[in-house]
Amino acid sequence: MTTLFASAGVGLALVLAGPAHSQDPDDTVAAILQADRDFAAMAAEQGASAAFVHWMDASEGRLIRGTPDPIIGAENIAPLYAPFTGDTLLHWQPSEGFAGSGDDFGVTWGVWSIHSDGDSTSAPVARGTYVTVWRRNADGDWRGLLDMGTDDPSYQPGQTGSESPDDGGDN
Repeated sequence: MTTLFASAGVGLALVLAGPAHSQDPDDTVAAILQADRDFAAMAAEQGASAAFVHWMDASEGRLIRGTPDPIIGAENIAPLYAPFTGDTLLHWQPSEGFAGSGDDFGVTWGVWSIHSDGDSTSAPVARGTYVTVWRRNADGDWRGLLDMGTDDPSYQPGQTGSESPDDGGDN
């Protein structure tokens, strides 16, 4: 009987202690910020369509783009970004990240811009902000579960100052 209570006590302690792989929230934030930067780098190198297909969850990834229904899954996301090839660059830079005490969920937000000449340092033709909700998958990789962006209605193409997400300007 004593062994039974001891085993139950150890089991309860393990349950209350939480998962052994739990990370500090700061580590989780650092990981999702890096995932977002890697996502943006892939978009610059291989095109936005390939990057969104890779980094958004293949079956549950959702894009909110101002329509009544979200765009769900890789097969529906890929065509949306097909125009971003050749000289047209969709560029973004995360500004902040947030995570709770778990190590499997987080959020990043930042500023995006579109450059018709493929150069992220030139004046963009459009810009705005975005939010990406990240979830760690069964393989331990971060994938976007939900992504939404808004246009900056005050931005006029060719305006000077804070044209690029990473120029340190007032975005």
